[in-house]
Amino acid sequence: MEWEDIKNIRGLRNVTTIGSANIIGTAITSVFWILIAGLLGTESYGELGYFLSIIGISSMIAMIGGGYTMQVYTAKGIKIESSLYFIGIITSTVAAVVLFLIFENLGVSISVIGIVIFNFILFEILGKKLYKKYFKIFVAQKILFVIISFVLYSVFGPEGILIGYGVSMLIFSQIIYKSFRNTVVDFSIIKERTKFISHVYLADLSATARNHVDKLIIAPLLGFSFLGNYFLGLQVLALMLIIPNIVFKYTLPEDSTGKSTGKIKILTIIISVCVALLGIFLAPLVIPVILPEYTDTVDLIPILSIVLIPRTISILLTSNFLGQENSKYVPIGNAITFGVLIITIFPLVELFGITGAAIAYVIGFSSNTVFMVIKYFQLRNKSNSNQ
Repeated sequence: MEWEDIKNIRGLRNVTTIGSANIIGTAITSVFWILIAGLLGTESYGELGYFLSIIGISSMIAMIGGGYTMQVYTAKGIKIESSLYFIGIITSTVAAVVLFLIFENLGVSISVIGIVIFNFILFEILGKKLYKKYFKIFVAQKILFVIISFVLYSVFGPEGILIGYGVSMLIFSQIIYKSFRNTVVDFSIIKERTKFISHVYLADLSATARNHVDKLIIAPLLGFSFLGNYFLGLQVLALMLIIPNIVFKYTLPEDSTGKSTGKIKILTIIISVCVALLGIFLAPLVIPVILPEYTDTVDLIPILSIVLIPRTISILLTSNFLGQENSKYVPIGNAITFGVLIITIFPLVELFGITGAAIAYVIGFSSNTVFMVIKYFQLRNKSNSNQ
C-alpha cells in the first residue's frame, strides 16, 4: 500500500481526530497510572485495580447496553438520547447505593455514576460524528482526572484517586441537559429496539466479564501484590490497543450507515502487528528501568503483547457486526472468551503462577477471534450467494 493510497483512505482524517484525542488522553492517564504505581507499591496498586474491576463491571450492568445503542441509532438519526440518559441515571444511582453499602468506598460509587453518564455523552457525540467535540471533551476529562485525583490522593489516599476519577466525568454531566431539552423521553423507541439492545447488553456484559474476571480471580488466589504486577501489564496492553479502539469509534457509525471501512481496517491490523512486536521486544527492557519493583510484569508483557493481533481483528469485526445489526454474534464471542478464560486460568495459574494468567488471557481472546472470523466469512458467503 503506497503512501498516496494511505492518505486517500476514506475517513482517515476523522480517525486522526479521534486518534489524537485517544493518544493524548491515554498518554496523560498512562503517565498518571505509572506514577501512581510507583507511589502505591504492588499491593495497594493491585487493590486499586481490583476496585476498578468492580467499577467496570457495575457501570456496564447499569448502562443496560445503552452505549453502542446510543452510537448506532444517533448515527441513524433516531431521537433516542434522552430516553437512554434517563435510564442510565436511574440505574447508575441504584448501583452506586448498593456498592456503597457493600464496600463503604465513596470513590467506587461516584465512579460508577460518572462512567455511565460520561460514556453516554461520548457515544452520543460519536454517533453524531462530532469528532472535534469528542476530542475536546475526551482530553479535558483526562486532564481533570489527573489533577483532581492527585489532589484528593494527598487527602484521602487511594480512595481519593477513585473519587477524582468519578468527579472528573461528572463535571461534564451538564451536557445531557441539551439532549433532554431537544428530545423527549420516549420508551417506545427503546421497546421497538429491544432485540438489538438485548444483544448489545449481553455483548457488553460478556465483554466486561471477560475483561475483569481474571483480576477478580487473581486477587484471592495470588494476592494483591501479584495483581499489581498483572494490572500494570494490562495497562501496557491498553496502550497497545489505542489504535484499534480509535478506529472502532470511527468505523461503528460508518458501518451503521453502510459506508466502506475495509481499507482503514486493513491498515489498522498492519499497525497492530508492528506494535505487538515492539511490545514483545522493547517493553521488557523499559519496565525494569521505570518501575524496578514490578519484576513479574517483565515476564507478562511479551505474552500479553501477542494478544494484540487477535484482539484488533475481533474489535474491527465487532464494528462490522454491530453496524449491520448482526449483534448476536458479539455476546456469543465474548461468552466463548469468558468460558475459555475461566476453564484455563485456574490450572495455568497453578502451574505457572501469574504468567499462567497471561497465557490464559491470550488463549481466551484468541478463541473469540477465531469464532468471529468464521462467522464473518459465513455471513459474507451467504450474502454473496443471495445476490
